[in-house]
Amino acid sequence: MLCSAVMLWLFRADIPTLAFRDADDAMRLAQIRDWVGGQTFWDVSQHRVNPPLGGPMHWSRIVDMPIIALILLFKPLLGAACAEILACAIVPLLLLGGLTAAAFIAARRIAGPIVALLSVALLLTTPSILVQFTPLRIDHHGWQILLAAVALCGATDDRPARGGIIAALALALWLQISSESLPYVALFGAAFALRHWIARDQAPRFIAFALTLGGVALPLLVLLRGPNAAMASHCDALSYVYVWPLVALAIATLAATRLIDASTANSRLAIALIGGGAALATFALTGGSCLSGDPFATIGPLAHKLWYLRVMEGRPIWEQLLTIRGLILMPALLGLAASISAARATQGEARMLWLMIASLLLGATGVAILVMRALSVAHLFALPGIAWLLTDLFRRLRASSHAFIRVAGSAALALLTPVAMSIIWVIITAPADPNEEAGINCGASQILAPLRTLPSTTLFAPLDIGPPILIRTSHAIIGTGHHRNTAGITTVIQAFVDSPDKARAIITRTHATYVVTCDGLNELRLYAKTSPVGLAALLARGTPPAWLEPLPAKGPLRLYRIRPE
Repeated sequence: MLCSAVMLWLFRADIPTLAFRDADDAMRLAQIRDWVGGQTFWDVSQHRVNPPLGGPMHWSRIVDMPIIALILLFKPLLGAACAEILACAIVPLLLLGGLTAAAFIAARRIAGPIVALLSVALLLTTPSILVQFTPLRIDHHGWQILLAAVALCGATDDRPARGGIIAALALALWLQISSESLPYVALFGAAFALRHWIARDQAPRFIAFALTLGGVALPLLVLLRGPNAAMASHCDALSYVYVWPLVALAIATLAATRLIDASTANSRLAIALIGGGAALATFALTGGSCLSGDPFATIGPLAHKLWYLRVMEGRPIWEQLLTIRGLILMPALLGLAASISAARATQGEARMLWLMIASLLLGATGVAILVMRALSVAHLFALPGIAWLLTDLFRRLRASSHAFIRVAGSAALALLTPVAMSIIWVIITAPADPNEEAGINCGASQILAPLRTLPSTTLFAPLDIGPPILIRTSHAIIGTGHHRNTAGITTVIQAFVDSPDKARAIITRTHATYVVTCDGLNELRLYAKTSPVGLAALLARGTPPAWLEPLPAKGPLRLYRIRPE
């Protein structure tokens, strides 16, 4: 509650105007408004994007449900605008409350209440986790972290079968929200299979996990995406490609447990191999182009170069700045070392739990190394180990006979918290650049206000301000930074980097009436740098081509009417 109050205070200026810091949050609100306005449950396309075709999306209604529920609850009392504001501010904090509870339960099962309470304190001060739960952060990232914590509760449950079911249900929901959960499904499945192999009493956890995951994945897909989704093939979301291997895992595991006596380690290993082998074989048959491992392989070379490769949150660690590399690795590696130390210091089931945490953390760190935005889950799994290490060191320091060691040493333990490590690392590796330009939120309500005076039409705008335009105006746009609309993304990029004559031909085909730019947009700086004689470069220099008529506009927004041929 205190953490929520602090964040509401810190974001008090952004909340009344829905000043989203990420375009995905704005697009999420646009999707919710369309649903409230009559768009069907299974249709998540954005029909004001790239008209008349529309912008296809792959997002899940699961994330929309609590937001729309609060909007419908508050709307009769406060009106639509206030209802949206309250829902967008409250839902991330509700998810944070769920995450706090799940993290506490998992850590208490591993190391007791003291370590659990300290884990919660660390959680609520870890920037890499809190950033996904701030007010107005309504996209799916908070859901992913929450479901990872619930799956961890299942992994630590002292009732194996119940734990397997809980973990499977959490991961099944996560699969419906994002295909980024696939590595974690494999990670938890491998951890449960290993415990199933080592100890007979853990067999129910793996079996329940495999049967539940394969049993609910397909019905959930049909319920949330429609009957046709069971046979649709998409690499970027749960579809035919991934769901049938999960069904095969469940069927093969069930058959193996019926036919093989699980009393020996070798027989339990055979059961796990049969289930996992069936899943892999089915994926080999259904995977098709998805076997390459790149769900964005079809977006085209121009969009790949000037959009996909520039989305740094999806890039591997070796492409990140030194500051980001440290922020990814330091909490995870400290948590890994601490979890291994805790395993060495304990015995029996406690040791097995710590070893499982270490294995899950190792795998999650590997995912974060490949995809930067996955660092939050790795840091979540690191918290129990860090909390155990801090409490162990504190006990050792308090036992010292020297007052200086007790006082100074205890105070110095704060340096081992994720927030302290992050701050120190940023200070050391990211000195202020005097030439760095201050960022401008080009999607802010006051900046886009001139667009609301125009009659509803189609605007040709950069990708990054497309979603804010959707939620703040009635206009249509050509593209946003969402990969399924490959045609719209490519059209926008091509026009801004091409020469004015070629750009005119491209923009004319879209039937747009105005071109919109914003002086503070990094996207346009990239286009101008890529093509110094392109349209974006000309507009940045204040020399628009003759076929664009500049209109008066205050602030960084630039508006041009497209003159007819």
